[in-house]
Amino acid sequence: METQEIDHVGVVVENIDQAIKFYEEKLGMNCIYKDVLNDRGLKVAFMRGKEGETTIELLEPVNHEDMNNTVAKFLKTKGQGMHHLAVKVSDISASLKDLENKGLTLIDKTPRPGAMGHTVAFVHPKSVMGLLLELVQH
Repeated sequence: METQEIDHVGVVVENIDQAIKFYEEKLGMNCIYKDVLNDRGLKVAFMRGKEGETTIELLEPVNHEDMNNTVAKFLKTKGQGMHHLAVKVSDISASLKDLENKGLTLIDKTPRPGAMGHTVAFVHPKSVMGLLLELVQH
């Protein structure tokens, strides 16, 4: 697998609107995308600095009490903070096959729709030294 660049860093937050305000007012970033992903039970927003392409994805569970939702569970057990690192790949299906052939444990064996119309897949943290890795194809 060959990554093109870091796409974004995912950060779990208690309140997405307050987090957007913080990133805008304190860090001078802009909210470039905001949505509710009902199929995943998530509110998401992407923040970007004035220059560059890398973004920060803010994630808030729609239902904070739903322990079947991995983000709600993360928030309850670990609190707010970094959730995942996403890397951009040119061929997500080939990247998944390559990582599986190299012995990594995939959460998603096939890509799925993600935010902003991108295709995504996750690799289990136990395979990536404790880091949840997201592959993103634009």
